[in-house]
Amino acid sequence: MKACITHREIFYHLLHAVFQACEKKPVIAEFGVLRGENALKLYNALAPEKMVLIDSWSPAANDAYSPFDPLPAWVEPVDSYAYYYGGPMDDPATWDALYQECLSKFVEMDNVTAIRADTISAIEQIQPITGIDKFDLVYIDANHQYEYILRDLMYYQDLVADDGFILLNDCCHSHLGTKQNLGVLEALSSFLKRSDFIPLAVTNTDWSDVILVRKNSIMVKLVDMALTNSDIPFVEIPHQLISAAKVIRGQQRVNISFA
Repeated sequence: MKACITHREIFYHLLHAVFQACEKKPVIAEFGVLRGENALKLYNALAPEKMVLIDSWSPAANDAYSPFDPLPAWVEPVDSYAYYYGGPMDDPATWDALYQECLSKFVEMDNVTAIRADTISAIEQIQPITGIDKFDLVYIDANHQYEYILRDLMYYQDLVADDGFILLNDCCHSHLGTKQNLGVLEALSSFLKRSDFIPLAVTNTDWSDVILVRKNSIMVKLVDMALTNSDIPFVEIPHQLISAAKVIRGQQRVNISFA
């Protein structure tokens, strides 16, 4: 696995180059779309054949933030992040506005489909609505709590093509992540023990992104070649160390430590 000094958008362009080498226009999906900002970056970088956007755009998404009442002292209330969402977290109007803002970004893209449902409910809708059976890339940025992210990984691995990728957002341990009760890294650690996926690369950033692929996929070699021949600085480490990843904040920048 390569710990790369870069940002997630560079990964998108890297994977585009890999797909181009395979003469493939990928079929992609993003879960947890919100305003559609990252989805648009994925679309522009990867030039997909088809793209599916899945998000509940609903205050029900807050229900899984924490199973505890009152919240543990180290977890901030979900309403602390209302500024990011543009309105009260329990108001359907906040989520309706986010949904419309997202749709407005893709008005002219007739190969993009939005499914307003939680990730699991969306599974039975994908094929009937879009005709898609398998994805070449799935970007998971939905509910970040342990059980939910693990569930997404376990279910959607079967909808990823044999040589397809899973990209996982916010996959690290950090002080800020603890405040949001993130369980993405822990879910990934469990998923790797239950599946044949391995991590190929991680961004050396806070809110790290990880590229996953099946261990016997040709993409293991192609991504390795693409990174090795790029100008992206990286350090090679055993992929089994991914579960130890944590953010170390210095005065100048953040780094990922595996110590």
